Amino acid sequence: MAPWLQFAREQLTAPLPGVPVVFGEHLYLAPEVLPDLAGLKVARPGWYAGALRRGRFEPSHALAMGLYAEQALRCLNFGMANPAAYAQAVRYLKGETLELEPGAIAVKNNSVTLKGYCLVCVDGFPVGWGKWQDGMLKNEYPAGWRWSP
Repeated sequence: MAPWLQFAREQLTAPLPGVPVVFGEHLYLAPEVLPDLAGLKVARPGWYAGALRRGRFEPSHALAMGLYAEQALRCLNFGMANPAAYAQAVRYLKGETLELEPGAIAVKNNSVTLKGYCLVCVDGFPVGWGKWQDGMLKNEYPAGWRWSP
């Protein structure tokens, strides 16, 4: 549970609703009034938050899609009115790594470093995660969802 709590503290502006539940290496945010599921086969006991792997938390695409831009401490927003931002958004949706200026990522708290996960949005709507480090945004968009020409 520690990697999830660290991720939430370093990436989110406020706690998310639900109770963290771990099945294997997968973490879900279950409703607080969840009935006893013992003996039942359950596809998903709540909102899939991500996976706990090798002592770290990897956020899911479902988590990104369920957030508001204001809930992420680091956010990259591509405004479609700007042709350059449109081209960058298309490159992101194709799964490419992007070179960005540090000022492109909005940080909600001055004590937060730029390095780390960043919620990627298009016109304020989340589309996925990226990982920013040293001027590069490594793409975390799911491979099966990537735009192919």
